[in-house]
Order: sequence, then structure tokens, then C-alpha cells
Amino acid sequence: MAIKTLYAISLGCPKNLTDTEYVISMMKKENKGLSLVDDIDYADYILINTCAFIQEAVEESIDAILSAALQKKDNQTLIVMGCLYNRYGEQLRQELPEVDLFWTAHKAQEAQDRLKNTKVFYATPRWRAYVKVIEGCSNRCTYCLIPMIRGKARPRPFNDILAEVKYLEERGVKEVTFVGQDLTLWTEQAFGLEDLIKKLSATASIPWLRFLYLNPIRLNKGILSAMYEAPNVCNYLDLPVQHASDKILRMMGRGYDQKRLYDIFGLIKRDFPEFSLRTSVITGFPGETEKDFNTLLSFIREVEFDHLGCFAYSDEDKAHSYCFRDKVPSKTAKERRDRLLTIQNSISKSRLKRFVGKTMDVLIEGVSEETEFLLKGRSEFQAPEVDGIIYINEGSGIEGNIHRVQITDSFDYDLLGRITQ
Repeated sequence: MAIKTLYAISLGCPKNLTDTEYVISMMKKENKGLSLVDDIDYADYILINTCAFIQEAVEESIDAILSAALQKKDNQTLIVMGCLYNRYGEQLRQELPEVDLFWTAHKAQEAQDRLKNTKVFYATPRWRAYVKVIEGCSNRCTYCLIPMIRGKARPRPFNDILAEVKYLEERGVKEVTFVGQDLTLWTEQAFGLEDLIKKLSATASIPWLRFLYLNPIRLNKGILSAMYEAPNVCNYLDLPVQHASDKILRMMGRGYDQKRLYDIFGLIKRDFPEFSLRTSVITGFPGETEKDFNTLLSFIREVEFDHLGCFAYSDEDKAHSYCFRDKVPSKTAKERRDRLLTIQNSISKSRLKRFVGKTMDVLIEGVSEETEFLLKGRSEFQAPEVDGIIYINEGSGIEGNIHRVQITDSFDYDLLGRITQ
């Protein structure tokens, strides 16, 4: 019997990528010998894991499906899974008859259960991996569809998380990034995120453990201390604040106010100054005035985030905020986004200068796409795929290993260095 082949596309965030990995692992288990190919023409199965968080993601998903459908041969099976189908359901089935199978995002949970919590396939490079520790979300942000698409927060049992981490440890993985819509919602009996961090850091010998994402409303000194004191937990915080105006935060349903933000970031700056900070914000939310936007700009200037993602508000028809009045024109929302990112560019450039002359651990990611004469890597202060990188122009390094690198120069978002050992 001929060995079946699979061509896969995973769209959206790292949480989606873990779903793709589980489903591919299940398919490999059910189809003995199933192999992955990087050319759609040679695939028996075409799998597209979609994202539907905002309109741009919906459009990207639809484009990917239509592109695959145009290339699809009669003997190929096109499978679409994930958030897009969760969101649009039967409407999608009717409008895309070219698709042979539709799977919801919950297919990944089914796959995870069948695999007994250890994957056999990872889409990431062999030295790093994502591990999902919580599914869904119980927050009620008015702009967000995740609770509708994914359901309420469902923490993954600690023993299941540990089993996968141990599996990765045996594979020689150097960095594990724990992901979930809001890790501060993780609980198991009387234990919370602080306990999860302590247990994982004490049990796993993996050099870098990274935790994404943390909601400011439940972040506390106990969680921060657990991360700060663990030698193998990265000094890296991703805290999506979304805004800093009390009025907009209230309309967003974030559950905290500006004072809470200044208090938590003041605590971090005072007691945990080595943490690298990342956040995400939204411009153009309904009702946002120029005054509200300037409040956000002032907050960004004062906190001085190392990394920041900014999104112009996307009006989603099933989100609560869709019904809000005083919509901000899309052009204005995008102009504000661009103004904010210009300010953040200056902040990032200034913040990076503090590393020049210092020597730090760097995980080598391989040869730079810019030129074969440069290596590229990341420090613990840079999360994979979303932050800047470190270019290396001197010394020899092994892909997937952690080397000591002296930083010799800094740019807007990236650093330059030389390997010292």
C-alpha cells in the first residue's frame, strides 16, 4: 500500500500551531507511514488550520483555502479546520463546496487525548517548541471572539503538561514556550500559575522556559517572583494591556483601570528590573477620542516597553463591541497605530542600546536570511517569531545550541554580536 502524504498550512498564533501539531500527529498515527511534503502537488491530504480572530485573519484564511482549492486535484482531500469553521459553521460549508472535510478547533483536543499528551510531530525547529497549557478563555473582552470560538478556559492538567515537557527534554529541546489565551487563568485544585511555574522550573532541565500570555488583572508579586527566581525561566513578560484610558478599558471589558496598570508596571520596574516587557494595544476602539489616544501614548512613553504590537481595531460582527456607537474611522485608527509605532520604534531603539558591550546567552537559530555570512539567534529577552533577533558576524556557533555572545552594536529592533564561547 502506497504511503500517504500530507501538505499542511497553519495560520494564526502559536496556540493554533500547537493544534496543527496535535492533529498532524494523530493523522500520522492513524495513517501508518504518513509523511509530510512541502509541495501541494504531491500531497494526498491538504490540511489548512485557520484563524478567525480579526477580519484580516479571516481574509487570510479564506485566501489560503481558495488557493488550495484551485490547485487541488481530484485524488486529493482538502481538510479545513480551526477557528474559521468554529465561527462560521454551516455557512462556510455552503460557500466552500471545494472543501472535502471540515473540523472544528476542538479536533485538536480529540487528537491530544488520543496521543496521551505527547506529540510525535512538531512544526518548530528541533531546539524549541510550544506547549499549550490552557484552552479557551473566560475573560469577557468586548472586542474578542475567543470565548465564543474556543469556549471557556479549560486548564490542562499539570501531569499532562509535564509529560509533554519531559518528552521534549528527551528530544534535546532548549526552549519551551508555554502558551494560552491567558495563562493567569490556569488552575488545578488549589494550585495556580505561580505553582505551575515553580513545579515546571524545578522539574524540567530545559534551559529556557517562557510563559505567554499574562493578563494584568491577575498578575501578582507571587507569579513575578516565581518567574524571577527560577534560573531556567526567561525574564520575559508579555502583558497585553490593550489601552490605558479608563474609559476605553471599561468599554473593552478589561476589568482593570489605568491605576492598576501603573501599579503593576511600577512593581515590575522597581522589584524585577531585569524583566524584558512586551505588550499589545489597540487603536481606534469605538469611542476613542484623540484625548484617549494621547493617554495611551503617554502610558507607552512612561513604561517604555521593549517590544510592542499594535493593531487597528477590527469591527467583528459577533463581538459585543460591534454594537457600540461612536465608531472611529478605519483610516483614523490606522493613522493612530502608525503614530504609536513610530514612538515605539524610538523607545525600542533606545532600550536596546543598554545591551551593547554586555555578554549574554544566545540560542543560535541558524544562518540569517539576509546573508550566509551572518548567523542569527535570540536571547531570553526575545520571544520567537515576534521580537527582534541578534545577528552574529564573528565566531562559530552550532544551530540549536546556546552560546555566549558579546553584543557589539544595536539597531531599531535587532542587535549585533560576536560569539565568545
